[in-house]
Amino acid sequence: MFEASSKESLGNMVKAHRESKKISQIELAKEIGGHVNRSHIAHLEQGLRLPPTAILAEICQKLNIPEQFWKPFTSKEAVLRMEFESWLSELVGIPISLTNHDKSVIEVVEKLVSDIFSKTFTSEQAYSFFQRILVFYDIPQMSTEFFERYITPDAFKDIASFQQRIEEYQKDAIRLFSSFEDAYAALNSHKKLSEILFPLTIKSDSLYRERTEWTSIINIPDEKLPYLGYIAASRVKVEESERKDLANFLNLLADQKRKNELSLNNYNEKTKRKYDSLLRKFNSKIEHSLFSPLFSPSPEFLEREAKFIKPEGGNDFEEMEKTQIQAYENLAHYLSADFMDVYVATSMRSDADFVSVNNFTKNLFNNPDIRPLKLRYFNPTQSWIEDRIAKGLVEALMLKRADFCIYMAQKEDTFGKDSEASVSLGQGKPVIVYVPKLVIIEEKLDSEEIGKMNKAELIEEIKKYDIEFANEIDENIDDESLMGKLLTSKLESSNTENLCIAIKNHWADYDLYGEVEKRIDDQNKKTIFLNWMDGVIKRDLITSIPTEIHKELVSMLVSTTIRYEKRAKIFREVHPLALQVILSTGVLNGILVARSVDSCALILKSLIINKMDLELVVDSNNYKLIEKTSRSTMRVISRHKLLSNAFSAFYRKFNFN
Repeated sequence: MFEASSKESLGNMVKAHRESKKISQIELAKEIGGHVNRSHIAHLEQGLRLPPTAILAEICQKLNIPEQFWKPFTSKEAVLRMEFESWLSELVGIPISLTNHDKSVIEVVEKLVSDIFSKTFTSEQAYSFFQRILVFYDIPQMSTEFFERYITPDAFKDIASFQQRIEEYQKDAIRLFSSFEDAYAALNSHKKLSEILFPLTIKSDSLYRERTEWTSIINIPDEKLPYLGYIAASRVKVEESERKDLANFLNLLADQKRKNELSLNNYNEKTKRKYDSLLRKFNSKIEHSLFSPLFSPSPEFLEREAKFIKPEGGNDFEEMEKTQIQAYENLAHYLSADFMDVYVATSMRSDADFVSVNNFTKNLFNNPDIRPLKLRYFNPTQSWIEDRIAKGLVEALMLKRADFCIYMAQKEDTFGKDSEASVSLGQGKPVIVYVPKLVIIEEKLDSEEIGKMNKAELIEEIKKYDIEFANEIDENIDDESLMGKLLTSKLESSNTENLCIAIKNHWADYDLYGEVEKRIDDQNKKTIFLNWMDGVIKRDLITSIPTEIHKELVSMLVSTTIRYEKRAKIFREVHPLALQVILSTGVLNGILVARSVDSCALILKSLIINKMDLELVVDSNNYKLIEKTSRSTMRVISRHKLLSNAFSAFYRKFNFN
């Protein structure tokens, strides 16, 4: 007669009896009573875990399963044995059971399991006793090295201790292998355990500290960085006639726009086609064509663009040439560097991008945790070469040489930057994604903290500013809307000086000049806005905010902040870069999301010395290794059996024979 010898076989029996009665798991739970829920039945049927003894009895009795099939599972010895089997299966990475053994053998195993958790053993005795038990489950013998590192006699104090030791082992295994089955086989192979685990060894930073100082790169100040967006100054001079013609045309449009006299219909198609071609030729930042009804840049923007297209002679050309020469010399030092530790992946489309990237890079590598390590890093804002193909080759080489990649999430990202991060992950290198956030310390405003709030917490905060609004919130309002309301309330009530300082600190990350061009249609208001920002950002004029732009300023900050908070969440959870397969091993390598320079420095330092603060999180689909500082998923092993088998089959690294 068939007997259930494992929780899996009992689960199958329960499922078969329930389905024969044509009732669902929810219906069965309701029939038994409120103290039983669907999860009790689902986990039992899936063979994941047994419910409490009393509930197991009620389920089986309700389904008219004969007592002889389920009663053995209610004994203390049987429960301990099945809990032990669950964690033993977690250790070796495959389902294990006593299904093919007869009742007498099962009783022997239950006695052995009971003994190992109730008696006191030396390390050698515990190892030998444990090996005896493994025989019954057809598990390959465990090496003494493995036992002493991961199991130890302490594992048998109680089942909770056994679980803890298995989870500590899994935290190591998930970093090196694509499945726990491969991990157990490799770590108990003929190879020395210490050699296999060497990549997890904590490292000293002394080799970094003992280097010579990295002083080869001459810093180019923010105000000169736009010159690196040009082709060679010598070519600009050759094109002077065309550039002068285009610059004059743009200045004419600016003057007409300022007088409200601009109408592109006054220009024939030949003229517009000519200047459209020149705008493309000289990489203009004007977004829309002269033929587009959306062409509406401000007079200030047109004038800045004219100056970009045709730098004024004399000093401008001299400064451009000197800046490009200095950046080219920097490139020579990057290419010949003795080490290359960090690659900064970024895209630079606007002047704000150059400033944002450069400020972040300077602040990060001057951080007190990082500065003493004398790291070599590639800062793309300090390098220049005219040829586009050569520029790509430089970046490819820097990416190959660097041990770590830092990806700067900006308002708009590019395929090139994404591919650089993806390549790094595929090579098994750590990738940190830095996502800016809005911080005004004096106003106790940190957008990252707001982004972590749930709906109830957001509502409670909103009540401090607008109780009437908070009382009218219903279930149709989503968290993003509430976050926008809270940010708006905080910014509108902020001290003017604090808000001005925030603008000075965040304008580049938020590309506020670009936001003004895109969002403000009224030319007078746009002029007021740009002049005010110039005063705050370029001349440190921390003054009052003009009434007519205050609302739009807050709106820009809120919308961009929400965009960054959404991006941070996407990078942690669903972005295609969130996990990439390390091509040589099949291990899933995840990005680490940092929200401040300090947190980025902390993560980078931890990676350098290989001492991460990690937590194993297990859900119904995956084993995830979470880096605690950033709450980012660093490694994953899927619980989907076929997927796990496929990774083992096609990415097996070690020879276990």
